[in-house]
Amino acid sequence: MKLFKIGNINLIFCLLIGGVFGQANFIFDNISVQDGLSESTVKVIFEDHNGFIYFGTENGLDFYNGYEFLNYQMNAFDESSILGNKISCIFEDSNNMIWIGSELGVSKFNPNTRRFSRPVKLNEKDALVFINPETMAEDSYGNIWVKLSESHFIFQVNSSKDSTRCLNCEPSDLLNKTSIETLYGDDNKKIWFGTDSGLFYFDNEKDKIVTFKANSDLFQSPITAIENGKNGELWIGTERGIGLIKAGSNNVRIYTEKTGLNSIVSNKVNDLNWDNEKQELWIATKNGISIFNSEKNTFQNLQETPYANSIIENDVTKILLAEKSGNLWFTTENYSGFNCLTMSFNPLYGEIDTAFTHFEHDPIDSKSIADNDISTFIEDKAGNVWIGTRQNGISFHAFIKSKFLSIQNDPENEWGLKSDKIYSIATLSDGYLWVGTDQGLELLSPDGIREYEYEKSTLKINQIMDLEIINDEFLWVASTEGLLKIDLNTDEIKRFSSFKSVPEINRILENVIYDILLEENEVLWLGTESGLTIIDTKNDSTINYTSELVPRVMYKDNEGNIWLGTEINGLYFLPAELIPYVMAGNDFEIIGHIFDESITDGISSTRITCITQDLDGVIWVGTANGGLNRYHKEDDSFSHYFIQDGLPSNYITAIAVDKENNLWISSKNGISLFNQSSHSFTNFNLFDGIGNIDYFRNSFSISSNGNFFFGGPKGITVVNPSSIQFNNYQPPCVITRIKKTSFEDVVTEEFGESNKSIDINHKIKSFTIDFVVLNYHKTEKNQYRYKLDPLDKDWIDAGDLRFASYNNLGRGSYKFKVQGSNDDGVWSATETLAIRFIPHPLLSYWAFGFYIVIGVFGILGFTRQRMQQQIHALDEERRIQEMEQAREFQMSLIPQSSPDYQDYEFAFHMKTSTEVGGDYYDFFPQDDESLYVVVGDATGHGLNAGMMVSITKAGLVSTPMDSPASIVKNLNRAIKFIDLGTTRMSLNMTKIKNGTLEFTSAGMPPGYLYRHKDKTVEEILISGLPLGSMKEIDYDHRIFNFESGDAFVLLSDGLPECVNHDDIMLDYDAILQCTQKNGHLNAQGIMDSLIDLGDSWMNGLMNEDDITLVVIKRK
Repeated sequence: MKLFKIGNINLIFCLLIGGVFGQANFIFDNISVQDGLSESTVKVIFEDHNGFIYFGTENGLDFYNGYEFLNYQMNAFDESSILGNKISCIFEDSNNMIWIGSELGVSKFNPNTRRFSRPVKLNEKDALVFINPETMAEDSYGNIWVKLSESHFIFQVNSSKDSTRCLNCEPSDLLNKTSIETLYGDDNKKIWFGTDSGLFYFDNEKDKIVTFKANSDLFQSPITAIENGKNGELWIGTERGIGLIKAGSNNVRIYTEKTGLNSIVSNKVNDLNWDNEKQELWIATKNGISIFNSEKNTFQNLQETPYANSIIENDVTKILLAEKSGNLWFTTENYSGFNCLTMSFNPLYGEIDTAFTHFEHDPIDSKSIADNDISTFIEDKAGNVWIGTRQNGISFHAFIKSKFLSIQNDPENEWGLKSDKIYSIATLSDGYLWVGTDQGLELLSPDGIREYEYEKSTLKINQIMDLEIINDEFLWVASTEGLLKIDLNTDEIKRFSSFKSVPEINRILENVIYDILLEENEVLWLGTESGLTIIDTKNDSTINYTSELVPRVMYKDNEGNIWLGTEINGLYFLPAELIPYVMAGNDFEIIGHIFDESITDGISSTRITCITQDLDGVIWVGTANGGLNRYHKEDDSFSHYFIQDGLPSNYITAIAVDKENNLWISSKNGISLFNQSSHSFTNFNLFDGIGNIDYFRNSFSISSNGNFFFGGPKGITVVNPSSIQFNNYQPPCVITRIKKTSFEDVVTEEFGESNKSIDINHKIKSFTIDFVVLNYHKTEKNQYRYKLDPLDKDWIDAGDLRFASYNNLGRGSYKFKVQGSNDDGVWSATETLAIRFIPHPLLSYWAFGFYIVIGVFGILGFTRQRMQQQIHALDEERRIQEMEQAREFQMSLIPQSSPDYQDYEFAFHMKTSTEVGGDYYDFFPQDDESLYVVVGDATGHGLNAGMMVSITKAGLVSTPMDSPASIVKNLNRAIKFIDLGTTRMSLNMTKIKNGTLEFTSAGMPPGYLYRHKDKTVEEILISGLPLGSMKEIDYDHRIFNFESGDAFVLLSDGLPECVNHDDIMLDYDAILQCTQKNGHLNAQGIMDSLIDLGDSWMNGLMNEDDITLVVIKRK
C-alpha cells in the first residue's frame, strides 16, 4: 500500500515507516471459494432491503448472511431453479423480489420461498438476443426495464400482463442503431437512456422512447453517466462536460472545462456520485476527480500525487462515495488495483487534507486486497465496502477501524520487535518505549521500530520484572538478579544487589525485585522477595526493611499515601505523614486489608496484582482470581466486580484510567473497558485486534500523550482511548426460516419476511425459528436474545446461537421476539413473529360446544348416579367402620411385645393382606416355667377369619396346658362344635421347657430348626388336619433338644407362597436356605433376613396372603 497526502489540494508527502499505523486503517478481509463462494470471478455485488448480500459469479448466485453462503446454480431439469450461471446483474423491485440477469436471460428470486421463476415471456426472435442483461430499473407502473450488455437492446417486462417487449429491436425503432450506454431510473421512477448520440427517456403517455430536448447540444453528445441529485434534480455526465436537469422540467445548466477558471477538471466524464449529506457531486473524469459544491457553485479538483501513478494519468473510471466514512473509492483505466481518498480536517491550517491511498494485492499479506483486477464494488448500509474481483473472490473493508494496535515480532522485519514476551514497559517523554523481554531490553519507536537494545548477555540478568525511567536519562531495571541503573547517554550500567561485594550504602535487601515505585523526588521504592528497599537516586544510597509481606506492587496516590499489594497477605496502606519517618530509617507498622470470606465488604483476595486511582480519587485494586475491587474511603470497605458482573476474567493484571474516568483493564482473558457512568463492561478479545488474550503483571505503561501499553506473551497492545471508534450501526435482525417437524418426523420449511405470523397445528410436535443479525463486521462477536410472550417473562440470552426451538405449546396466541447485537453491543430493533396454536379438531371451540350439549344430558344422568353412589358409599363407610373395629379387635388378640423368658429371645412379624387377617400368633407362659408358642392361619380372610382367631384365642386361654398334641386335640373338638362352616384353623404349637422343644402341627407349614453346632437346618413337617375339619382327631408331636445358639422358625404359608412379577412362588426351599445362611444371627436378625427375602422376591408387589413369622433363639 502507498499513502500520500494532499493538503489544500496541493501536494504534501507523508511517509509511514513500516506502515504500521497506516495499514491499520485499511485492512481487508478476503472471501474465497474456500469460504463458500461459488466461484472466484465476482461480477456483481448487491445488498437487498433487509441487508442480505448477493454475489453474482460465473458459477451461480451466492446469498450471504455474514456466516454462511447459500449457492444457487441452474438445474436444466428444474424451471424453479435459476436461469443460467454467469450472473451479470442483480436488481430488487418494489415488491422486494430479486431479479437476476445471466448469460441465458432473467430469473426472479422470491426470498420468501427461496425459489426462482422465469418471468420473461419472449417470442422466438427476441429469445435469441435476450442474453447477458447489464442493467435493470423499475418504472412507476411496476414494469422492469432491462438493458442487454452486448446488443444494447432495451426490453420492458410487464409482470402484471405477463408480457415482454423490445423497444429498439426493430429497424424502425428510435434507438435501433444507437449504442445505449446507460439505463437509469430516477427518484420518480422515470426511465432514462444515455446513448452515444444523446439523452432519451420513456414517455408513459406516448408509450414510447423520446428524445430529451434542451437548449444545449450537450445532451446530444455521448452520455456516460446519470445520477440523482437533490430535490429530484438529475445530473448527466457526458464526454463534453456535465449537465443538470431541474426537477420536472427541461431547464438545464451546463458545466464544462474552462482554462484558468474554477471549473470541472475535464469534460470527459466517466462516473458520477452524489453526496446527500454535503450536497456535493463527485465527478470521475479522464484527467482526475472534481467535487462540485452545489451550495457555493464551485469546483474542487484532485489531480496530482507524488508518484508516477497519479490521478491525472490514471483516468478514473468508476467512483463510490462511502456515506458513512466519507471516503471516496475508485478504480482507474490505466492502472490496476484499488484507490481511496480520505478527507480529514487539518486543525493546524484550518483546511481539509485529502489522503490518497493506492491498494495492490500483496501475496504475503493476508489483509491486503484479494486481487488487482477489480470488477465491482459497493457500500452496504453499515458503511462497509465490498469489492469484487475478476480472479480471486471478494475483499471486505469495514467502516469501523481497528480499535487497537498490536506491536509484535515479525520474522521478516529485522528492525521490529525481537521477542513477543513483554515483561515490563516504560515510556519516554517523546513516546518511545523501553520494553523488557525474555531476550533483554529493546527501545521501540511509537510504531514499533527497534531503535536500540541491550541483550541479556550484556545485562547479565535472567528475567526483567519492572522498568522505571528518570528524566529520560536513567533506566532502572528490576530483575531476578538485582537492580540495574542504566545511563542512557553513556550506556554505563550500575548494579545493585544483596551481595557483600557491593558497598553497603548501595546494597539492597534482596536480589529478586518485583516492582519499582518512582516518587516525584526521584526516590525509588523496591518491592522485593524479603521486604522493602528505598533508594535515594541522587546518591544511590539504600534503606532496607525486612518484612514477611513481600510487596509485589506499589502505588502512590494523589494524597501522598503509598499502597502496597502483596502476593499472599493482601493490601496495605502507608499514610503520607508516615513516609518521612520511614525515609529516616525508622521501623514502622502499616494498616492492612486481608481477605476474609466472612467479611463481605472486605478485599476479595489476598493476591494483589495492580493498584491505581481514578480522576475522582477512588482507589481501584486488581487481584489474582478475586476480580476488581473499588475502595470506599468513607467506611474503609470494598465493593467488587467479578465475571458475573461483566469481567472476562477474575485475574486482573493492570488498570489504567482515561480522560473520561473510564477504566481500561487488562486480564488473563483480554482487555475490558469499564464505563463508570453506566457501570458496564465492554470486553475485547483477539477478534478486536488486541494481539494478546493473556497479559502479564507489571507489563504496562502510559505515554505522555495518553496512550496505554499492555504487554503479554504475544507482544504489546496499544490503546488510544480518545481515538477508539465503536460500531454504532444498529443492524437489522431478520427471521430467516421457520422449520416445523410433525409427529411423523416430516419437516417443512418457510422462509423470509412474509412470515410475520405462523400457525402451528396439532400435527406439529416441534418447530425451530432461525434468525440472523446482519452485521458483517466481526460477525463472531454478534450476540442474540429472544423471548416468547407470554411464556417467557425475561429475555433469554442465546449467546451466538441463531435459532430457538419450541414444542408442546398450549392453546392460544404467542409472540416470538428476537434481537441481535453487533460486535460492539448495539442491539437491533425487535423482530416479532406472531404464533397461533391450532388445537386438534376434537379440542376446537365447535367441539367444545358439542361437548356442552352432551354435558347437560350427562349431568342429569350423573346426578342420578351420584345419588345412588352416595347411598352405596354410606353402606360402604359403615362396612369399613365395622371392618376397622374388627381389625382393632383382632390385633388386640396378638401380643405386641416378646415374652421375658430366661435364656431365650423371640422375634415376630405379621403382614396382613386385608384389614382383618386370618393369621395368628401368641405366647402362653406357665407357672412351671414352660412357654407355649402358637402360630396359626385361619382359612380365608375378613370377618370369618377374624372370628376364627378369636375362638382359637379363647380356647387356648381356657384349655388346661398339657402336651401340645393334647391341647390341639381338645381345641379341635371345641372349634368343630362351634361349626363355622368351611372356615378352618391351621395351627403350630411349640412347648419350651428345660432346653427341649415339643412341637405339634395341625395343617401348618413345617418349622425350621437351626443347629448352631453343625450349622445345619432341619425341616420339621408334622402332618395333621386343620382344626375344625373332623370332631375326633389325634395329632402327632415331636420332642427335640434345643441347645445354646439353636433357632426355631415358625411361619404361615404367606411367605413361601408369595409370587414375583413372573407369577413364580418363592417356595419353602428358599426359606430353608435363608434360615441356614442367617441362623447364626440373633432372633431379630433371622427375622429381618426372612422379611428382606420376601420383599426382594415380590419387588413392590402386595402379598396375596397374610405373612406371619415367629423366631425362637436360645442364647
